[in-house]
Amino acid sequence: MKLLAWKQTPEPHEISLRALARELGTSHQLLGHYLTRWEQWQAKECGRQATEIRVRAEAETRPWIVAEMLRHAQALETVAFQSMLGSALYDALRQLKRKARGGQLSRGEVKLLRLFASRGYRGAQEILDRSSSTEQSKNNLPLIPSRATKSFGRA
Repeated sequence: MKLLAWKQTPEPHEISLRALARELGTSHQLLGHYLTRWEQWQAKECGRQATEIRVRAEAETRPWIVAEMLRHAQALETVAFQSMLGSALYDALRQLKRKARGGQLSRGEVKLLRLFASRGYRGAQEILDRSSSTEQSKNNLPLIPSRATKSFGRA
């Protein structure tokens, strides 16, 4: 599948989604829709395949074949779990991107984005870059490093 190959291509070498859509004879909006739910689909598919393998393993009489089938099912379940986590992360990044457009990111969310960016997630660094440029353009002053605010107690 060309979309899978495109998704696995490193960022500097990949063609644009619009170019891929032209090549496949479809729209980039449709491909974008498929990509937003890719991880969920992959989690369901791997889970389904693992269940099928476990059912076949129960019917198998040769123990070495059963062991191999169970190892394969375990590997598929691991991929399904990782895909499920990836889907949750993708959804969280989409929500943070929406909040960043409105300039409503909290300190905790900025810290979370910095963590994601340090782990190599593409979208996190883009959100950080856009939100910091938005903040700077609002008041034309340099950003102040985030620190805890001083509390002024009663005198």
